[in-house]
Amino acid sequence: MNELDRPRHTGIRWDRILARLDHAAAWASAAILVLYIVSGYGITQAAQTQSLTGGLVTPSRAYALHNNLYIPLLVTFAFHTVMGLRRALIRATRRKVVAGWAAAGAGALALAYFVVLGF
Repeated sequence: MNELDRPRHTGIRWDRILARLDHAAAWASAAILVLYIVSGYGITQAAQTQSLTGGLVTPSRAYALHNNLYIPLLVTFAFHTVMGLRRALIRATRRKVVAGWAAAGAGALALAYFVVLGF
């Protein structure tokens, strides 16, 4: 096999990068979800939350945190879901390019939906 017959690699391993980003998005989504639930509890059970946290989490802080975590939770969860869809399509079709474009299309539709909603 001469030099021209060998497959060319660009050096960038996109599958590895996407897998690591997906892994990070999954953990970030889980952490944000826990904070989202705790801040929601801080809104609904303000007295208990203030006594448990020593007055650190007030109802206004819990409300602000709860409102500010909504978009990061949506973004990380949507990215993780699209990457899972991509992996499932790769297994089903055995074509990475088709699966990548289909997952990118689903992600674009989700992004358009969020934009229409006003996020």
